[in-house]
Amino acid sequence: MESAVANQRDVLKLSLSQRNFARDMYMKLARSSPGNIFFSPFTIMTALGMVYSGAQRNTEQEMKTVMNLSQDRISLHRAFKDVITGFQEKGRPFELHTSNIAYVPDSVPLLPNYKAILSNTYQSYAKSGNFRKPELLREEINTTVKSQTNSRILELVPEGVIDEDLKILLINVVYFKGLWEKEFVSHTTEGIFWLSEEENIKVPMMHISESFEMVHHKDLGATVLSMDYKGSRLSMLIVLPLERDGLPEMEAKIADMDLGDLEKAMVSCKIAVSLPRFKMLETIHLTDLLIEVGVMWWASFLSWWV
Repeated sequence: MESAVANQRDVLKLSLSQRNFARDMYMKLARSSPGNIFFSPFTIMTALGMVYSGAQRNTEQEMKTVMNLSQDRISLHRAFKDVITGFQEKGRPFELHTSNIAYVPDSVPLLPNYKAILSNTYQSYAKSGNFRKPELLREEINTTVKSQTNSRILELVPEGVIDEDLKILLINVVYFKGLWEKEFVSHTTEGIFWLSEEENIKVPMMHISESFEMVHHKDLGATVLSMDYKGSRLSMLIVLPLERDGLPEMEAKIADMDLGDLEKAMVSCKIAVSLPRFKMLETIHLTDLLIEVGVMWWASFLSWWV
């Protein structure tokens, strides 16, 4: 029982770190991307955790700051292991497939302790690869990812990503499909989605009238809504500006907030929700982004594909 409580504390600390990491990453992306933003903080932070496991001195401190970590490595490893193994339990009410691999040049020896941490904590492994034959390595990676994600992801790494100057190649993939705890009505209707104060488009809207956790946050200038997926272990947090042109101001305020405070302020009430159906595909070059948020010299030697 005492061990279980300790693990819960570790997971809570990791959750708080990830919320703030997600906020920091979002703010950097928002400043450089005028359009939609789509990324997975959990995926990126897991990949960083794999590198952090072997980091020392300046690199270790840089990564700890960027990841907003408040716990030691042992408790961090326990938390990651608990979360990742929990996602892989059988009988879950959602579908989630992950693939985590660290490739290094075949000329670089790997410490047994590091390989053990990747295996035990991240359900992943480190593997030597021939970076001098990038196309063969690319095909091997794509075949492995296809197998580990039950053919959900077929062509992760495109041509031209791998070259012999790389020091490490991190592969971190997550595929998620879940059902809502409270289902939308089966049909959609055409509705208006506002892009700005004056511009709007017509889109298919999903509708539901149910009780959800939410708050009208005046200081933030937004309505915050939490919608659970089936099983209530995962949820979608929606932050909607109160004004049609209020997104930039809201983003500026979020930069100084702890996202956990938003959830603490929410209460359950019955509301009518209309949400547009959407599909997004995004490619993000993480090396430049990580250097911008504070991971400096080592990031230029990495290739990230997440």
